[in-house]
Amino acid sequence: MILAGYDHNIDEVVQNLLVCLDSPELPFLQWQECLAVLATRLPKDLRTALEAKFREFEGISSSLNIDFPAKLLKGVLEVHLSSCPEKEKGAHERLVEPLMSLVKSYEGGRESHARVIVQSLFEEYLSVEELFSDNIQADVIERLRLQYKKDLLRVVDIVLSHQGVRSKNKLILRLMEQLVYPSPAAYRDKLIRFSQLNHTNYSELALKASQLLEHTKLSELRSTIARSLSELEMFTEDGENMDTPKRKSAINERMEDLVSAPLAVEDALVGLFDHSDHTLQRRVVETYVRRLYQPYLVKGSVRMQWHRSGLIASWEFLEEHIERKNGFEDQMPDKPLVEKHREQKWGAMVIIKSLQFLPAIISAALLETTHDPREVVLNGSVEPTGFGNMMHIALVGINNPMSLLQDSGDEDQAQERIKKLAKILKEQEVSSSLHSAGVRVISCIIQRDEGRAPMRHSFHWSVEKLYYAEEPLLRHLEPPLSIYLELDKLKGYEDIHYTLSRDRQWHLYTVVDKPGPIRRMFLRTLVRQPTMNEGFTAYQGLGIETTGTQWTVSFTSRSILRSLVTALEELELNVHNATVKPDHAHMYLCILREQQIDDLVPYPKKLDIDAEQEEVAVEAILEGLAREIHAAVGVRMHRLSACEWEVKLWMASSGQANGAWRIVVTNVTGHTCAVHIYRELEHTSKQKVVYHSISVHGPLHLVPVNAHYQPLGSLDRKRLLARRSSTTYCYDFPLAFETVLEQIWASQFSGMKKPKDKVIKVTELVFADEKGSWGTPLVSLERPAGLNDFGMVAWCMEILTPEFPLGRTILVVANDVTFKAGSFGQREDAFFLAVTDLACNKKIPLIYLAANSGARIGAADEVKSCFKVGWSDEVFPDRGFQYVYLSPEDHARIGSSVIAHELKLENGETRWVIEAIVGKEDGLGVENLSGSGAIASAYSRAYNETFTLTYVTGRTVGIGAYLTRLGMRCIQRLDQPIILTGFSALNKLLGREVYSSHMQLGGPKIMATNGVVHLTVSDDLEGVSAILKWLSCIPPCVGGALPILSPSDSPERPVEYFPENSCDPRAAICGIFDGNGKWLGGIFDKDSFVETLEGWARTVVTGRAKLGGIPVGIVAVETQTVMKVIPADPGQLDSHERVVPQAGQVWFPDSATKTAQAIFDFNREELPLFILANWRGFSGGQRDLFEGILQAGATIVENLRTYKQPVFVYIPMMGELRGGAWAVLDSKINSDHIEMYADRTAKGNVLEPEGMIEIKFRTKDLLECMGRLDQQLINLKAKLQETRSSAPYGMVDSLQQQIKTREKQLLPVYTQVATKFAELHDSSLRMEAKGVIREVVDWARSRLFFCRRLCRRIAECSLIKDVIDAAGEQLLHKSAMDMIKTWFLNSDIAKGREDAWMDDEAFFAWKDDSGNYEAKLQELRAHKVLLQLTNIGESQSDLKALPQGLAALLSKVEPSSRERLVDELRKVLG
Repeated sequence: MILAGYDHNIDEVVQNLLVCLDSPELPFLQWQECLAVLATRLPKDLRTALEAKFREFEGISSSLNIDFPAKLLKGVLEVHLSSCPEKEKGAHERLVEPLMSLVKSYEGGRESHARVIVQSLFEEYLSVEELFSDNIQADVIERLRLQYKKDLLRVVDIVLSHQGVRSKNKLILRLMEQLVYPSPAAYRDKLIRFSQLNHTNYSELALKASQLLEHTKLSELRSTIARSLSELEMFTEDGENMDTPKRKSAINERMEDLVSAPLAVEDALVGLFDHSDHTLQRRVVETYVRRLYQPYLVKGSVRMQWHRSGLIASWEFLEEHIERKNGFEDQMPDKPLVEKHREQKWGAMVIIKSLQFLPAIISAALLETTHDPREVVLNGSVEPTGFGNMMHIALVGINNPMSLLQDSGDEDQAQERIKKLAKILKEQEVSSSLHSAGVRVISCIIQRDEGRAPMRHSFHWSVEKLYYAEEPLLRHLEPPLSIYLELDKLKGYEDIHYTLSRDRQWHLYTVVDKPGPIRRMFLRTLVRQPTMNEGFTAYQGLGIETTGTQWTVSFTSRSILRSLVTALEELELNVHNATVKPDHAHMYLCILREQQIDDLVPYPKKLDIDAEQEEVAVEAILEGLAREIHAAVGVRMHRLSACEWEVKLWMASSGQANGAWRIVVTNVTGHTCAVHIYRELEHTSKQKVVYHSISVHGPLHLVPVNAHYQPLGSLDRKRLLARRSSTTYCYDFPLAFETVLEQIWASQFSGMKKPKDKVIKVTELVFADEKGSWGTPLVSLERPAGLNDFGMVAWCMEILTPEFPLGRTILVVANDVTFKAGSFGQREDAFFLAVTDLACNKKIPLIYLAANSGARIGAADEVKSCFKVGWSDEVFPDRGFQYVYLSPEDHARIGSSVIAHELKLENGETRWVIEAIVGKEDGLGVENLSGSGAIASAYSRAYNETFTLTYVTGRTVGIGAYLTRLGMRCIQRLDQPIILTGFSALNKLLGREVYSSHMQLGGPKIMATNGVVHLTVSDDLEGVSAILKWLSCIPPCVGGALPILSPSDSPERPVEYFPENSCDPRAAICGIFDGNGKWLGGIFDKDSFVETLEGWARTVVTGRAKLGGIPVGIVAVETQTVMKVIPADPGQLDSHERVVPQAGQVWFPDSATKTAQAIFDFNREELPLFILANWRGFSGGQRDLFEGILQAGATIVENLRTYKQPVFVYIPMMGELRGGAWAVLDSKINSDHIEMYADRTAKGNVLEPEGMIEIKFRTKDLLECMGRLDQQLINLKAKLQETRSSAPYGMVDSLQQQIKTREKQLLPVYTQVATKFAELHDSSLRMEAKGVIREVVDWARSRLFFCRRLCRRIAECSLIKDVIDAAGEQLLHKSAMDMIKTWFLNSDIAKGREDAWMDDEAFFAWKDDSGNYEAKLQELRAHKVLLQLTNIGESQSDLKALPQGLAALLSKVEPSSRERLVDELRKVLG
């Protein structure tokens, strides 16, 4: 019942379940119940055998606690089934299935049955909650409703169960603690599914499941290591000889594999420290030491000694100091930058089972290490042993008192453990002996039970305290490698909270940045790399996953990527944990193994680099490597707030690249990043090792590498604020534009080369003065990001695209959501208006990036802090108040902020009663609404005067929502709403909780289906990509030339898609794959079609495509019936969802409006228009007429009438155009620009043939036709005529009956004949003959035909525009066209031939040479000026002003042109 969503006492339920599962009587009672049900149906011999076997155990089960005889009963059942005839076997299996299931569940005892029960409970939980994981509840319910539309009670049960998720979680957690924890491996599949649940509701459950999974992994890893280090006989032929070289080599290889494996090997090895096999124990300890001291262990120095108290291990290692011969300020190129200076130290480990043995074994260990006669010398650079030796104390045995103090996060338990260790280490004898032996650090390791990680503490010698004190920052770490994690950088923070990762390879430190507070997490790891691929793949079964794509990257990249993915899994696990989830995460990776240059590039590629260019080359390789890794995981990082990652690596090279390198990557938006590469060099003046940039100075240039981390800067804080609003910080959008432009150029395959210059030049626009407001002009300014002092920013971007390789200019204006939530105040409105005006004046595209909270709401804080209340009764305030007022003192101070009148009380007190609050600051209220009106008007005007496009990157409210509609073209991010009022305000207005989110009001499900949103995108990079793709179809400015790009899809390619029954509009436009995967091309260029308004009015398809590289607008027709969903309004209890079917090839009110809107948009964008006309007419029902079908149809006509670009109306193959649909698309609506064409199979008429014969070929006409054509009827009628004059009446009646029978027999076929007759009136040949279409164009050649025709018409329009510009606007389009035709036919190229006008090549040759018509244009200009001067001459007042106007004109002309003009005027005036 709990899993069904009902409330119960969970503790009581779990306790009862445990008691039942543990009861030895349970299986016997279950068996009896099941057998009682089936007894009468079982065969007699089987029933007898089962009862006999059962009675043997039934009586003694309760007294002796005997196990249920599951295997014996199963054997009886199997024997019976095997003896059944083959035909009856299936029926018998189904009959005994309940009994068989029961005995199978008890085969492994009561524990096995308990697992089956718990697994079934887990499955019941997961079957419901996996539906809701990582999904919006409303969407899940919608899907369920469609899935179970015939069983809605099932949906109710699922939702009811989900509503009890908190109780269900408590139950599952209790079951995990009680039944899963002892043996988690048996539940691995279910635990994996639990760990993948992604929602706040499941965070605790997912964390617990992940921990249990790690317990299973650690246990398996421990077993695998034990086998690896003990069963080595199989690797050698002579396994009996323990000293053979092959055996030693095999042992060493296995140890090296473990040393370099990127797994929790240390923890697994600690679990084997007390193994009973001494040989294995020795190998385990040596492997552990080699792994801890991997870089600097002296080879062959590890030795073991058995002591009565435990095991002692000792070794030598080299402590490395980096010295610089020369600082970078005075480097000599022929000298190395770095020399490594090494001091030899010793380390020791003691393994004991009790702390009471510690003093004795430490003495023995010190004696072993300090009196060692061996000396290891390396490169002659070893110095005498000094202070800096290491001591490791391992406390093993899971029953020791220390391990029972579990590290559950309880600080008190941790402190108690530390105190016990510290107490022994403080003893004078132990402390002094260790210190005098030069031991600087003591590491204590405490083994715990199987499946749990050991505990670690580090104690450092304190010079101030003169004893070994614990270092809290190094808790859980082994001292030798902790130095590589650079934890000193964190010492600028207090209250550092440590979180251990599941695989213990990452160390997570959480701190709080002030002010804020901002929770920051620093993740640190050591990257271990397998010595060879074989060693790496040997551990695939232990948690390492490889994919095919990983092997195409370099060895170094693969290592970094694997570590980063592991860290992201840790962050993902805590994404719903409020105490751990970071606002800003920084990852640091230190690669232990030295890297070769060839490690940086994919195998088998090799690099041959000039020694002098080695440093620059490695820098470029590392930058490319970082960008590749970011491309793989950047989006996931950004989602998990991983904002920066840094890699340290040592390059081993004989050239300039030798030494330490740093890769620092800032994750800006998830898709975009900033990469900086540094060397580590010693600064000669600072005497510190610093980050040093090579070519371009990065932000860390000259910063010491060990400098404390600084609090987040202003820019990072603003990025964080924007991320909390689920959007990109406005100043990061220019980088997004640059990233997309780089991708566009990289994807070009038409042979175009990327320009050498930067693909984008960005200049910020600001007010000309600091206090800019209404009317203040804009100026360009170069300044750092984030310095704006109001919530709106803008840029002028010069972008280089394949269509415009020399550059085009666009204006981008954006809300700054980090400034007062992006709200519109007075200055924001004034700035938006100024940018809009600039775009209109320059006629260039304006892009608005919307993320706002509507008009700003303010309050006068100076009044709020000091106003007082005039109570009706001062003693009883609950009786109400009469006014609010200011005291005379406050009025004297802030009187300008209020409108008030003086009130004197009887007691002499003076009060200033507030009538209105004006406020000291501007922008507190209604003036913001006034500004909203101004920018609404400006943006609406901008749509008509230039190209506008709005991208909703964040929530947009109120005036922001209106702007998205006023700009008409809109792209919406899928997770961001467009709303007028917040859902909580609406709920208050309605008086109940109706709406649950902003997305419910204005998400894509609403806005993308009502015509507001043209495109939807999943993220901001895709949004910017959609913006630039849209711009690729738009002229650089109003009146500019179309952006034409050489097509990769040949214009001469035939149309390969052929409709079978009806024409699929999308396949006709852009092609389709057939059943065999072959591409069948459509009319337009492959992959060029971008559909817009896809979710709205789906019976019409609209979008933009390219034909021969020329951008065009497209309107096509859906031929299939679509379902229009009208959602229910939660605000109206009686409303319900309606699903309305809409037939294909019919205009409905919404689809006619969509058609009109698309035509209007294409005209504003100056695109040629293609209409693939396949309509049977308009829907004319009552509701359709009520919803405005007439108005929408009339708007189509009006928008076509005013269209200024070429329009092609084409009735496609299998298409038809009839009735009102033809009337609103006919070429005579706009004969200057519209041309109509039809495929040979196309049809067109007033009515369909079936409708036409109902009017023009009725039954009477059919009978007449029969009587005229059917010889039998002719004979019968002739005979009837003869018979009527002479034969008896009965004969006449018989003949009439025969005629009627014959007519009835022939009527169906003559109806078909009539239909065919009517169809012959519909053919495209008749259309051409009647002149209503220009030409019949066969479907297969339509692409080539329209491509050539489009080029010709664009050229004609371009020349017509020049003619009208020269002659004046009074010249009609047709007159200009006739004029051009006359000029052409009279030219030398045409030589007067009329047919020459149809020769496109001849026309293009004539047009391209402007000398053919420039003189004619000059005459037109002269005539235009003459008309203007004539108009001036007809007005005496204008004539008097002519000299003054002429003088003003001459003053504006350049001096050289002015002199020439004056000379010409003198000649004319004589």
